[in-house]
Amino acid sequence: MKLAMLAYDGFTDVDLFLPWDLFNRVQDPTYVGYTGPWSVRICADTPRVTSNTGIAITPHGGLDELGEADAVFVVSGPGSRAKLQDPRFMDRLKLDPARQVIGAIDSGVLFLARLGLLDGLTATTYPGVFAELEAMGVRTEHRPLIAHGRIATAGGCLATQDLAGWMVTHLLGEDIASRMLDMIAKVE
Repeated sequence: MKLAMLAYDGFTDVDLFLPWDLFNRVQDPTYVGYTGPWSVRICADTPRVTSNTGIAITPHGGLDELGEADAVFVVSGPGSRAKLQDPRFMDRLKLDPARQVIGAIDSGVLFLARLGLLDGLTATTYPGVFAELEAMGVRTEHRPLIAHGRIATAGGCLATQDLAGWMVTHLLGEDIASRMLDMIAKVE
């Protein structure tokens, strides 16, 4: 299983680093200990991306990996608006809900709307993004997580754990997802 996370300049730190940590706990024997094939990669269109707070990282791969992944997690951030207006960037986003599990958090949901993946579906997002999403023709609901088949949207940074759990459930089963999420709730 290969899970790709879409990042870009101006991403929101918690929306990348929290799910990155959760997804990587799947194979950690200290936490979940899943032993099957599992890969988590951060993908971007540039060799370096910087968060909205100034943390710079080197992605593992390019946007072409998104189309090859079994699952895609789309992060949010103030930089999303510039990428949504960049036709070269948008043309390279090849997502297929018939074959992939796809999740997006907060303003990352706007990418799914722009790609037409939310046509006829309801979605949720961060409170400040609802008007933008509705202007794109998507009917919204004020809930932390909304799933339709193999597509899910989440609203509010802490809903990231719900979205990560939903994605792992679809990929590896509810038992693995529950063990992954249990580890963040335990005090040791």
